[in-house]
Amino acid sequence: MFFRTQSTTTAAKRTTYSRGTVHCGRCGAPNDLYRVEAVADEFSVRCGSCGHRGFYRKSELGVSQLPERRRRPR
Repeated sequence: MFFRTQSTTTAAKRTTYSRGTVHCGRCGAPNDLYRVEAVADEFSVRCGSCGHRGFYRKSELGVSQLPERRRRPR
């Protein structure tokens, strides 16, 4: 009837998002930042594992590109 079918010739491009990571100075656990663009030159992040709040510079931030996890488009 009225079913939607995906065309096999056109593959949908998966979008990516960037995630920043800094490591805790006390326990070494990675702390993720999801809004890399909005980070100031110096910022503080509280560790989820040990609770230590560390101050970091923007140059210490490691950025990785990951595929979007959403299955449906917005």
